[in-house]
Amino acid sequence: MAGNRLNMHRRNEIKRLWTLGFTRRQIARASNGKVHRNTVNKYVKEFEEEKLQTLQENISSTSQESNWTNDVDWENIRSEHLRGVPLNILHQELFEANKVPVQYAGFWKQAQKKIDLSEATMVRIFKPAERMEIDYTDGIEILDPATGEIKKTQLFVGVLCHSRYAFAEFTWTQSSSDFLQSHVNMFNYFGGTTQVLSPDNLKSAVTKTHRYDPVINQGYAKLAAHYEVAVVPARVKTPKDKAIVERSIQIFQKWFFMVVRHKTFTSLLELNKCLREHLEKFNNKKHRIFRMTRKEMFEQERASLKALPQDQYKVATYSRATLSRDCHLVFEYNFYSAPYWLRGKELDIWATSTTVEVYHEGERVALHTRHRVKSLFVTDTSHYPSQQQAYAEEDVQKLIVRAACVGPETEKLVRALFESPYPFQFFRRSQGIVGLANKYNKELLELASKEANRFNNRSMKYLERVIKARVGLYNKQENEIKNRSENQFLRGINNIH
Repeated sequence: MAGNRLNMHRRNEIKRLWTLGFTRRQIARASNGKVHRNTVNKYVKEFEEEKLQTLQENISSTSQESNWTNDVDWENIRSEHLRGVPLNILHQELFEANKVPVQYAGFWKQAQKKIDLSEATMVRIFKPAERMEIDYTDGIEILDPATGEIKKTQLFVGVLCHSRYAFAEFTWTQSSSDFLQSHVNMFNYFGGTTQVLSPDNLKSAVTKTHRYDPVINQGYAKLAAHYEVAVVPARVKTPKDKAIVERSIQIFQKWFFMVVRHKTFTSLLELNKCLREHLEKFNNKKHRIFRMTRKEMFEQERASLKALPQDQYKVATYSRATLSRDCHLVFEYNFYSAPYWLRGKELDIWATSTTVEVYHEGERVALHTRHRVKSLFVTDTSHYPSQQQAYAEEDVQKLIVRAACVGPETEKLVRALFESPYPFQFFRRSQGIVGLANKYNKELLELASKEANRFNNRSMKYLERVIKARVGLYNKQENEIKNRSENQFLRGINNIH
């Protein structure tokens, strides 16, 4: 039919034959009479026009490129882009500075030609049992059924770098005790250890960060020594140093958190039980790259793991505290005694779930049962100096003189405390009692001390209760409605009996 255009296949065939050098008549004959010579002339003319237009555009593009592409600092653009600056932002800055005359599409095409916008990557290959990476991420919230409170958790994840076999556990915090206990549970789960541990730079692992020589937390170093592993923390703000565990967390979170999104957990035990069931499923999934499950790869790596020590590791957290004048140091809001000759010295504290051990220069000088109740004094009386020596010390005498400045009753109270078989047992209390004179005033403290001596109750709580009662009485008297002389039947302060 006249006016109809040939289909794409016939047009392409005409173009191909024309490019090969066939004449218009030869092309018409090659179509077996299906295409007239005039039709061939029409399409050949279109092809020539398109060719000329393309040539002109290329000449124009080449001319335009010579005007600005050679003046652009492409290496600087590459470095900025690899730092995270989007290419469209870089184009906008150059366009506004009149250094680039083309729109973003043209700039992007030239950038692809001039520079490599992708950063080179390296595939890390680890030998069996060579390395293990550890990291934390936000966990799943738990509902307390007793109070209705929502409590946050932390997800601890450890991955064997060779097999990608993973361990995970929810904890309440990232504290040293939780961090170390999760390591013990992880080693037991794997049935062995690797040569190197690579954690993040949290305080439970690294006390002081450094690119080349970080200071490892004492508690973590003790655990590493027990299991004979080396601790090599990742560099600060360099997640690629532990890319395997980072990626494993992303994959596991995206899957597990969505699977249990409709469930409500009421205890950490329930949450970890559910986690362990899904962790087994996760390790039995086929790895996208290795085409094997993590479990299968772990079975090949298991024999290379270092055997666990025969003795079960007891998690012990480390801290330091200075021994006070009353022969006690503070640990987790409680007061534990140590020998008096170490007063003023900073001592090492190793605390397990049941005990608190105090060390000086590597030698244990005190051992106590650990208590969870706050503000409790845990005292071994053998740590006190003799009564005569303690009573003769300057600090005790100074406290007695300060008490005497308040009044005779306060002095009597403080002397009674120091006349006990272990005077330093009440050193802090005596300091607090004398300090009440500054908090309130000497008169109120003296009156309270008189009551305390009378009823033989010399605790800080009793003294403060008496003082506050006196203060309340004075305030009440000041606010009372005064007696009205014009009406004797109205009750006033003078009529109260």
